[in-house]
Amino acid sequence: MSGSTSNLGLIVTLGGFVLAFIFGAVANRTNFCTMGAVSDVVNMGSWGRMRMWLLAIAVAILGTHALQLTGLIDLTRSIYVQPNVRWASYVLGGLLFGVGMTLGSGCGSKTLVRLGGR
Repeated sequence: MSGSTSNLGLIVTLGGFVLAFIFGAVANRTNFCTMGAVSDVVNMGSWGRMRMWLLAIAVAILGTHALQLTGLIDLTRSIYVQPNVRWASYVLGGLLFGVGMTLGSGCGSKTLVRLGGR
């Protein structure tokens, strides 16, 4: 058993780099950006990037629940599943995040794609 887990750190690190490379290439090619998606809908009435963003959210939700159903993760131990909702924190955090995206001229993923593309 220890032989299969001895390289676990290396496997996770390499897997992270491979997934990051794939995400960067796809995001760069498709102009995947949260702020861009919202801006396209509001300013031009175009839902192309918003549909892409909503599909990404749906895949993440379904993937997370599939991992829970198979027993690979336990969502009850997550910090995101809490019995109380702190509305003021969520509203303030959302506003600050939105202002930061606007000042940064794009969402975090778009900024990373720009950084990696240079």
